[in-house]
Amino acid sequence: MFPSMSSFLFPTLVFLFLVLFAGLLIWTNKKRHQLSAHDQKQLQAGWQRALNNLSNNPKESVLEADKLLDRALTLKGFSGTLGEKLKKANAIFSSVNDVWRAHKLRNRIAHELDVNISQNEARQALNYFKKALQDLGLPL
Repeated sequence: MFPSMSSFLFPTLVFLFLVLFAGLLIWTNKKRHQLSAHDQKQLQAGWQRALNNLSNNPKESVLEADKLLDRALTLKGFSGTLGEKLKKANAIFSSVNDVWRAHKLRNRIAHELDVNISQNEARQALNYFKKALQDLGLPL
């Protein structure tokens, strides 16, 4: 005997519903984590401030760039401290070691008394931050 048509129809409909639901979740997740035009403009303005500070105040320039990376990761849906976000976003970066180097320089500036950094050190860190921001989809 042949099983009734309804015994095939219900599981098929449930399967199709689950596939469509999963596809919708993936699509909305991708859309949600794109940087909006407004967010891009704000981040680009912050980047310009960091560059403008480089010659007068290299420390402030590195701190500003680090804050921008933190903000961009938050906008992309990552949570936690910047260190935690970097661990979660590890695969996104073309050179995660360089991102960590830049962030560690920021930590030295923020936590060590009387730390001095050269303009070249700050410039290198900004290059690392720039690449990381570009990896996140920010046109710089």
